[in-house]
Amino acid sequence: MALETINAELRRRNVWEATDLGMAMARQWFRPVYTAWFAVALPLFVLLHLACWGHWWLAPWLMWWLKPLLDRPVLYMFSHALFADPPDWRQFWRALPGLLCRRQALAALTWRRLDSARSFTLPVGQLEGLTGKARRQRLRDLSYPGRGAAMWLTVVGLHLEIALDFALIALVWILIPDFVALEFSDLLDDSDAWGQLWLNVVGFCGLSLVEPFYVAAGFALYLNRRTWLEAWDLELGFRKLAARLAQAGRVAAMLAVSGIGLGLSGIPVTGFAQDDAGPSRIHWVCEQRRAREAELAQSNSVVKQALAETLKEPELQICAVRERWRWRDDDATEPAPRPPHDPRPGQWFATIVEALLWFAMGLLIAVVIGWLWRRAPGAFRRAGPHVVKSSPRWVQGRHEIAGPPDAGLGDAAWRLWTEGQPREALRMLYQGSLAGLATQCGLPIRPGMTEEECLRLVAAQLTDAELLGFLHRLTPIWQATAYAHRLPDEADARSLCVEWPRHFAKGSARPA
Repeated sequence: MALETINAELRRRNVWEATDLGMAMARQWFRPVYTAWFAVALPLFVLLHLACWGHWWLAPWLMWWLKPLLDRPVLYMFSHALFADPPDWRQFWRALPGLLCRRQALAALTWRRLDSARSFTLPVGQLEGLTGKARRQRLRDLSYPGRGAAMWLTVVGLHLEIALDFALIALVWILIPDFVALEFSDLLDDSDAWGQLWLNVVGFCGLSLVEPFYVAAGFALYLNRRTWLEAWDLELGFRKLAARLAQAGRVAAMLAVSGIGLGLSGIPVTGFAQDDAGPSRIHWVCEQRRAREAELAQSNSVVKQALAETLKEPELQICAVRERWRWRDDDATEPAPRPPHDPRPGQWFATIVEALLWFAMGLLIAVVIGWLWRRAPGAFRRAGPHVVKSSPRWVQGRHEIAGPPDAGLGDAAWRLWTEGQPREALRMLYQGSLAGLATQCGLPIRPGMTEEECLRLVAAQLTDAELLGFLHRLTPIWQATAYAHRLPDEADARSLCVEWPRHFAKGSARPA
C-alpha cells in the first residue's frame, strides 16, 4: 500500500471527524463517484420496473434489498481515488461483474443484509477480501469505536433519505401552478400505477443523494480505525523523514568526500582498534527478536500475524553486527621528525581548510544566536524593574526553593498580569505558594513532584481549610494556563493575587 500517494491527511481522528472526512471525500470526487453510481443504479431501477410491470410497489423494496451491491462500485471508486489511482472506465467495467456477482455477494444479500454497520464492514470484505474466521477476527479488531458510529450513521442516513423524499415532493407541489387542482396529499397517493411510479422516482432520487455519502463516511471510519491500529500517520511521517534524511545524507556525503579528498594528503593516519564488546549483546537482542517474531506468527490474531510479516521486511532487519572503531594507544616507534627546511605542502593546505571550517562553525553559531535574539528578545535581556528580585528562583518543571517568598509577591504578580504577562503572573503565584509551603509550613516538597502530588501532600498534612481552598483554586488555574493555554477571568486572577499574602506573607507561618 503506497501511503505516500494518499490524497487525504492521515492522522488519528475521533469518529465524528472521520465521518466528516468521508463527506469531504464525497464532495471532492463527486463526479466519478456519482457517475459510477448512476451507471449501475439507474439501469437496475429501470429493469426492476420492467420486471415488476403492474406491481410497481415491489420495485423500491427490491432496490432497498440490493443496496449492498450498489454500494460496491462506489467504494471501488473511492478506494482508487484515495490512493491517486483513479481507474478509467475500461477498468471499471471489467471490475464491475466481480463487484456485483462475486466477493461474498450472496452473504451480503442474506444473513449480512440487516447489518446496521454495513458501510463500516464493507471494506473488510471488498478491499481486504477476508472471509470466515479471518473476517470475524478482523472485525473484532476494528469494531470499537468505529462500529457504534457506523450504526448511528445508518440511522441518520435513513432519516435523511426520508426527509429528502418529502422535501422533493414539497418542491414539486410548490412549483405546480395555482390553476391546477391538485392537493399535497394527492402527490402521496399510490393507489394507482402512475402514483406508485411517481413515488418510486422520488425515492430513487433521495437514495441517490444519500447513498454515496453514506458509503464515503463508512469508508472514512474504516480508514480511521486502521490509522489508529496500524499507525499509518507515523509510518507516513517516518517515510517522509527517511526521504529527507536520505537527501541530506547524500549532500553530506558529497561534502565529506570533497573535504576528505582535499585534506587527505595532509592528515596523519592514526591506528584504530575494533570494539568487540558488542557482538554478544547484539546476538542476545537478535535471539529475542526472533522469538518475538515466532510468537507473533503463531498467534491466531490477524493483526499479530500481519505484524510478524511486516517485521520480516528487509528495512526492519536490524539484527546485524555493526563494527565501530575506537582509538588505541599506538606503541610503535614514532617516525623521526622532518627537518624544518622540508615542509609538507599538504599539511599547510589541511591547516587552511581546518581554519576555514572553524570560521564557518563560528559564523553559524552567530547566525543562530541572532535568529534566537530576534525571535525571543526577552529571553536574553534582564528583567525589568517590575520583577520582584527577592522572590525565589525556579527551574521550570522543578520545585527548587532559593528562599522564603516575599510578602509583596501578590502585588508583583498582579503588575505582571496588567502588563500583559498572565502566564508569568500565575507562575509566580504558584511557585511562591510552593515556596511558602516548604519554608513556612515545613512540607517535604521534592523536585519533580507534579501539581496533583503537591495537592495530595497538602491535603494530608495541613488542616487549614482556607489555605486548602486557595490551593485548590490556584492549581487548576495554573494547570489550564501552563498546559492548555486557557487564561482565567481577570476577576479570578485579581482574587488570587489579593488573597495570596494572607496565606504566605513572610513571618505568618501556618501550623502543620
